[in-house]
Amino acid sequence: MHMLDNLLALFDRKTTIYLVAASGVFSLVVIIGLCFDGLWYRPMPVFDVPLLEMRETLRKNPQDQALREEIRHLDQVVRQDFITTRKRLLVGGYLLFFSLLIFVLSLRRWTVLQQKLPEPLLLSQLAEHPQAQMNLFRTLAFFCIPLALLSLYGLSYLKHHPQIVNEAGLQAPQPPGPPLEILVPDNQKWPQLRGPKGSGVVDDPNLPVSWDVEKAENLVWKVEIPGKGHSSPVIWGDRLYITTGDFESRKVLCYQRSDGNLVWSCALRTNAQLDEELKEDEGDTGLAAPTAVTDGHYIVAFFGTNEIAGIDREGRQIWSRWFGPPDSDFGIASSPILSGSTVYLQLDQGSKEKKHSMLYALDIASGKPRWEIPREVPCSWSTPILVESNGRSELITAADPWAISYDPVSGKEIWRAKVLSGAVAPMPASCNGFFFTATEYSQLAAIKTGGQGDITETHVAWTMESDLPDVAGMVTDGKLLILPNGTGKVRCFDVLTGKRIWTQEYDNGFWSNPTLNGDLVYMTDMEGTTFIFKLADKYEEVGQGKFGEPVLTSFAVADSRFYVRGEKYLYCLGKPQ
Repeated sequence: MHMLDNLLALFDRKTTIYLVAASGVFSLVVIIGLCFDGLWYRPMPVFDVPLLEMRETLRKNPQDQALREEIRHLDQVVRQDFITTRKRLLVGGYLLFFSLLIFVLSLRRWTVLQQKLPEPLLLSQLAEHPQAQMNLFRTLAFFCIPLALLSLYGLSYLKHHPQIVNEAGLQAPQPPGPPLEILVPDNQKWPQLRGPKGSGVVDDPNLPVSWDVEKAENLVWKVEIPGKGHSSPVIWGDRLYITTGDFESRKVLCYQRSDGNLVWSCALRTNAQLDEELKEDEGDTGLAAPTAVTDGHYIVAFFGTNEIAGIDREGRQIWSRWFGPPDSDFGIASSPILSGSTVYLQLDQGSKEKKHSMLYALDIASGKPRWEIPREVPCSWSTPILVESNGRSELITAADPWAISYDPVSGKEIWRAKVLSGAVAPMPASCNGFFFTATEYSQLAAIKTGGQGDITETHVAWTMESDLPDVAGMVTDGKLLILPNGTGKVRCFDVLTGKRIWTQEYDNGFWSNPTLNGDLVYMTDMEGTTFIFKLADKYEEVGQGKFGEPVLTSFAVADSRFYVRGEKYLYCLGKPQ
């Protein structure tokens, strides 16, 4: 008490008035500064006009190294300006909070100093005196309000963690144990992005080689999607799943694959505390870019809010987890992948100076971690792949500057190669004793399998630096490698030597991952036209498909049919039966 009295004695009336004035003026200055900063602040555009023009020039002159370096520099300047503005707004917010806190406390102190001593009261008057009643109310408020807030938080926690109800109000019990496998033919399984192996490779001679949605050519059905998103379909049996999401709600939708009827819709209920800034920063990536995974019993969906949830086949949410506020310049796009009952999630966030990237292995039925490890890389948007190589399983990840292989059982690192830089989004690929990584303004690298430790100097077979993809992944048959990019150029390389076989240019760029069926490559541009050509030593187009709307997603395949998500519609394509 003596220390508190001595501390309060320092704040006499004159000092307190100065403190009120200083903190008030400082708060006003910060508010004005934040207003000006807020007027100029805009979410970072995915396409910067000068960058686009320079990229187009580079596309015509791929050997211009000076222009390539200038593009890299300008890209870094645009990113840094965006990040600096966001940090300035964040620091300003903290300054405003503390200055207003000082202003309120000093104003309260000044009010106390202004009070006059009360008149002496008789004992009989004391209980009924207004000041005594006011003190009683203040005391009750001091203890009761925090207790009430704590209780509300506790109830909210119990409500959202981890047993959740879905939109139909059905409560999902915790799973008693691993369920029996739902047996379906292999040609009715597309459990994750780019198929069972994450390669985008199928072998079905009955798939169509042309379609036109507006003319209903080879169109089985088409349904409007009630929500936004860029996630691709996943399939198990006669169930098809996609995700949608915005700031208000994130959902998993289940469709009947045979006719496109909506079976159920499950809105996530989690303990996520979303910042309003996220609503403004959705950008082109959106909040439902990651593709879900399914084993038939459970669907695990991840969103750009850093929320992940497990849902059973009846649409009941089983578990959920929030990884904290997202910290990524262009949103979250990495999709989970599945092996057995383990879901792997590459969540790369932060900057080179402040990294907080993680790699997770979660149980699909409960969401409990089997292991989780930190990664010394900044934010990336790439999805990992799981491959069998030299008698061992490897989980391959790509981010600036490392391609890293992990043991999927323990999470221990097997090897790493320093082959990347910049914003890494394309998925790695694997075939014929090589791993491939690539991203725009960096390089395409062919890494030999069987390495251990840092293999940068020992296992990089060949590299190539021009016309690289910014989003789309690669596809290969083990002999030839197809590499599409965002400007509309597609290149074919020899897998073993890195020799360029041919180049084909299109009017629009590619973000959708290509699909290989037999010897035919299906590749859809951003305007919704699919080009079908032979994977051979010479480019030969054999057909086209037209959706009539933008398509940024990857194909799913089941029962000789393509399932494709467009900007507004979900499509089923197939030959007449």
